[in-house]
Amino acid sequence: MTLIQKMTGWGLFLPILVFAFYGVVQEVQAGNFRYIRDQTYIEECGACHFAYPPQLLPPLTWTAIMAGLDEHFGENAELDAETSTQILQYLHIHGLGVAPASRMSKMMRNIPDEPPLRITEFPAFKDAHAVVAEQLELTALEAGFLSPCADCHRLANSGIFDKELLHPGYGPANWGGTKSE
Repeated sequence: MTLIQKMTGWGLFLPILVFAFYGVVQEVQAGNFRYIRDQTYIEECGACHFAYPPQLLPPLTWTAIMAGLDEHFGENAELDAETSTQILQYLHIHGLGVAPASRMSKMMRNIPDEPPLRITEFPAFKDAHAVVAEQLELTALEAGFLSPCADCHRLANSGIFDKELLHPGYGPANWGGTKSE
């Protein structure tokens, strides 16, 4: 291989590498990153319901949820002490307000001193989903209607809830909204 061929190769490769790195940095800064998934959390909590990304709730709420596993929304979800401690530590490290700032940080807005246990009861969640009933031409939403996040948010399992990335038929393009922040 000649020197000119090597220089041409590097001349093409380096800009691609720089562009890729820039894209990754932009995605992380925008909060569009895959959250760190703890396999124990996924197995234990995800066995019964969607394993909500930790950044959806503050550590105080996660502590209350984990302390009440014997009566977890009407079910007994008790865990052994070691597993419970491991999951709680994971939830605290990656919980809302602890993890790096992201689009999910707006969930911290207007949280009462004693935050609710359900994500769907957070003021920011209610604000973000206020248009759903109207969009679906319903007069009201039944309790729990918004709980299965992945029904609308196709990247929910990756911790991404961007309005522009909803399943087809949902989102601002269909109800006249504007692009999310």
